[in-house]
Amino acid sequence: MADARPAVEVTAPQRPRTPKVLIGAAALGLVLLVVGGVLFLIPQQSSEGSEPDRNVQIVSRATEFATQYNTYDAADLDGYQKRLDGLLTDEFATDNDKATSMYFEVLEPKKQVSKDPKVKSVAIESSDSDSAQVLVAVDATVYNTDLGQDTLSQMRWIVSMQKEDGEWRVDAFQPVNAAPATGQQATPSAPTPTTPSTGADQ
Repeated sequence: MADARPAVEVTAPQRPRTPKVLIGAAALGLVLLVVGGVLFLIPQQSSEGSEPDRNVQIVSRATEFATQYNTYDAADLDGYQKRLDGLLTDEFATDNDKATSMYFEVLEPKKQVSKDPKVKSVAIESSDSDSAQVLVAVDATVYNTDLGQDTLSQMRWIVSMQKEDGEWRVDAFQPVNAAPATGQQATPSAPTPTTPSTGADQ
């Protein structure tokens, strides 16, 4: 006679799930916390960026301008003007191209070269979302046949900048002073500095 007792299902003992559940919940909470923090921070960033970010952009562009403006060979006008592309506002670029064309005609026979510019300091005098006034100190080594030797030219500029097409660009500048090294003859390093008010040649 068959055994009438019901079959008993035997299963392996189950491990407690509490640790895994807690670990999973903790991990999920951490992810949500990080994502939530990111989502919280992003809306606070304006399209203009913070003032420190803006100042970094202004200083960087002023430094690049001072470096490129004081690096040239008067025999290569086209190369010089191309290096300034994107660093000047459209209006100032047009005026500057005309001025440097005339200036280089005078400098080329003298074989003038400006090289090794070193930006000593850049200080923001004032700025807002689309304009800035910057003080720049830059040194460069200049040679021409009149001098007969390399001469250190020390320049101090007031630079006016505008935000154009989303980029900071130089709109005009004027020299504060130009002091040569002791015992050396003064010489203009950069061609045609201009005043912020008129953009006319000095």
